Amino acid sequence: MNNFLSIIKEICEELNIKFKTISKNWISILEKDNNIRYIIGYKFDINGNGISRIMDDKYAFYELVKLYNFPVIEHNIIFKDYDKSKIKNLFYKYNQNVVVKINTGTCGTDVFNINLLDDLYKTIDDLFKNNYSLSLCPYINIKNEYRVIILKDKVLLIYGKEKPVVYGDGKSSIEDLLIKFNPTFFKKRKNLSKNILKINAKYEYDWKFNLSRGAMPFLNIDNKLAKKLEYNALIIAKKLNLEFCSLDFIVDDKDNLLLMEANSGVMMDNFMKIVPNGKIIAKNIYKKAIVEMFKK
Repeated sequence: MNNFLSIIKEICEELNIKFKTISKNWISILEKDNNIRYIIGYKFDINGNGISRIMDDKYAFYELVKLYNFPVIEHNIIFKDYDKSKIKNLFYKYNQNVVVKINTGTCGTDVFNINLLDDLYKTIDDLFKNNYSLSLCPYINIKNEYRVIILKDKVLLIYGKEKPVVYGDGKSSIEDLLIKFNPTFFKKRKNLSKNILKINAKYEYDWKFNLSRGAMPFLNIDNKLAKKLEYNALIIAKKLNLEFCSLDFIVDDKDNLLLMEANSGVMMDNFMKIVPNGKIIAKNIYKKAIVEMFKK
């Protein structure tokens, strides 16, 4: 049983809730006082089916957010019968620097930053071998990414994500610098470079901010920014009827705050591994969610 399910089981024992799993532990069944609730993957039985499915489609969620004029990263949908001329126009509109991604992905999977038109066509065609639709977005120079976890009308947690970038000291190898940056992730990586990084030389392991790809979470967020993140997240959640989810925001190099996406499944596995007391924080959030499930 993985860490997430172990926590759910602990919470159920504390709340006198019967707990069992089916489908190779993918579905958790919780029962109390003849009421049954489900957790499917990391999706709790709280959000309505409609908004949950919209959050699971990056372009659909973008259109919903845009409909209500919330600041959000621009997305353009692509289908299998796409017109190459339209892709070309978007490519040049975004200064030959774009991001293409599948609309149903998680953890940064199948998300590509592309600077050559031929590479863009090839990537799109490759992705359509296993996907129905894609999104094409401008590449944005991001300072940091922030995740806001919401339950009902309350923000339960805000944390930032710093992408895995290190700077040389003229003595340490790239491997040593990355392990120092995020030991939880990089101690397990193989084939990291042994090359010594020159003083102040920059090495970017990954351009994405996913914890599953080496980024580091941090809780120490500027108070003014934290209040802005909380305000925006609650406004969006109330307007769109988001009950339990995480919202991902970015701050770009011009200090604009933009919404990137929503996640109907609240996954905290890597957060728990890296952050001191991360398991306690996650358990507290999941416990509140389970209590809320049984209020319905």
